[in-house]
Amino acid sequence: MQQSSRQGRARRAPIWIVMAIVATAISVVAATGHGEPVEAAPIETVRSNAGPLGPITVIGDSVMLGSLAYGPDLTQRLVEQGWGPVRARAGEGYSTGYFPVDSSYRASYWINVWKSQGWDPAAVVVNFGANDVGLCQYRPESLDQCSYNAIKHLVDALGPGKRIWWPKITRFPLNRPSMDAWNAALDRMAAEHPDFHTWDWPSVMYATGNYSGDHTHLSPTGYRNRSLWMAQEITASLARATQVGAAAPLPSPSGAVSEMVPIGPTRVLDTRTDPPGRLAPGQTIEVDVSDVVPPDATAVAAYITAAGVGGAGHLGANACAPGIESTSFTNYTAGDRGAVTITPLTADKKFCVYTHAAADVIVDVQAAFVVDGLRFSPLPTLQRLVDTRDTAASQHLELTVPAGAEAVAVNITAVLGSAPGHVTAHPCLDPVPTTATLNYLPGEIIASSAYIPVSDEGTICLDAFSLVDLVVDLTGTFAPDGALAFQPAVPTRMVDTRDATGGWYPVHGLGQTLDVTVAPPGAKAVTGTITLVAPMRTSHLQAWSCGEQPENSNVNALAGRVLANFVTTGTTPEGKLCIFAINTGQTLFDTTGWWVE
Repeated sequence: MQQSSRQGRARRAPIWIVMAIVATAISVVAATGHGEPVEAAPIETVRSNAGPLGPITVIGDSVMLGSLAYGPDLTQRLVEQGWGPVRARAGEGYSTGYFPVDSSYRASYWINVWKSQGWDPAAVVVNFGANDVGLCQYRPESLDQCSYNAIKHLVDALGPGKRIWWPKITRFPLNRPSMDAWNAALDRMAAEHPDFHTWDWPSVMYATGNYSGDHTHLSPTGYRNRSLWMAQEITASLARATQVGAAAPLPSPSGAVSEMVPIGPTRVLDTRTDPPGRLAPGQTIEVDVSDVVPPDATAVAAYITAAGVGGAGHLGANACAPGIESTSFTNYTAGDRGAVTITPLTADKKFCVYTHAAADVIVDVQAAFVVDGLRFSPLPTLQRLVDTRDTAASQHLELTVPAGAEAVAVNITAVLGSAPGHVTAHPCLDPVPTTATLNYLPGEIIASSAYIPVSDEGTICLDAFSLVDLVVDLTGTFAPDGALAFQPAVPTRMVDTRDATGGWYPVHGLGQTLDVTVAPPGAKAVTGTITLVAPMRTSHLQAWSCGEQPENSNVNALAGRVLANFVTTGTTPEGKLCIFAINTGQTLFDTTGWWVE
């Protein structure tokens, strides 16, 4: 439901402003498209339906007034994004409230009125500045300080705990110094305030040609475009998950507690050359690993690639049981995409792989899980083994790992490759194995975890098949006297912010950390698949045991893409994992097992 009020005679016309300031009175004139002056009244709009992102306030001056006057207006665009209720007010001559003008022109006045009526949401959109910098000439402080004081006045009026979005302003070129002072003050506030977000509207306006003669106000089409862009940027900056339910039920163990033995890495299937050939959409293939795993193996860790995909989709894997199509350990849209997964085996040492879209499937086994093998010791803080961005991109790396380790768990990130390629991680074998540990496309940042055997010299090697920077983080070691054994589990989704699985909904917001139950109490670490879905901007996720936040990323994705990675990391004593998002998107985590003493 929408309620609107317009005070005085309102006109839906381009709003180009001329200000005459006499003492404390402000008189504002707008011009129609034909140049005839008319009065443009303030607009207040209320859209009362609740949305999953929650309530939001919008308040601004004549620039915001245009975004409320021309439909689809900003409030409609915010509702489309999932916000609601929405309460918006804008008017010509409005300012933050720092200056001694009539109260009806002061944003802080309206904020206090709304608070007295019980309206005080955490998300706030503010658009002021063009009038304020004009009023600053009547203040004793410098333009820079006056601009900051005016912004701080409204931030203080809004009160603590607010998420504030405030676009930068544009002005006629002769007024560039005042524009720069105001926008610098916005940057200063963003540096000081924990949840204050700016938008570089000047760059967007000039890049898109959406400006008018005064370089401040827009045409009706320009305002409609701006409302659409603003709603997207506001959502990317201010949307947050809230805890709306309980943790997901814990997964069931799928076998006995086991230990790891490294294998190879060894390629066991490549449908580009092996029967049955390329898989059709929705097809499942049986993978026989009996020739490469010990007789008592109950599960394997394998890097599985979808190659030459025929469309967007995902891969799933399990012990050839029903429901495989609903599991996912990697997602693809183009090129070759792969990830590690741990999957249980059937009694005759087989597992199955499902592809949603047409694809070739390649399976490289990294480890098996048996009764007596190597035990895992997670590092309390990850150890960065190399970052070639600090040296030079290299196609071959030999890295020393901690003494006594017979295998290691690492996270490998490929950064801005020059061409499509893949990385092979191995125990410094010669020749280099014809397997893959990570596939990458040019110009992207993508990560993959791996279990890698250690050479007799205590090293591991990485070979890349195009020039690319590599970042390698050690997350744990395997040795006979290691701390933990693996409890395999039925793959189970523990969090999905799209549908509130695990209690968090409706998005994973910018800079937000979610604590997610992923394993039973007493587990020391968890293994699973973390997936980043359709971030609104290029983003990454970090998963760790809720102590000191690490520096690495576990999965990276460009805006709108879907990528997944295999994770083995410590948990809290309660079996929780913390997941941080650098930008707004959707987050999934599927547990495939946990580690116990």
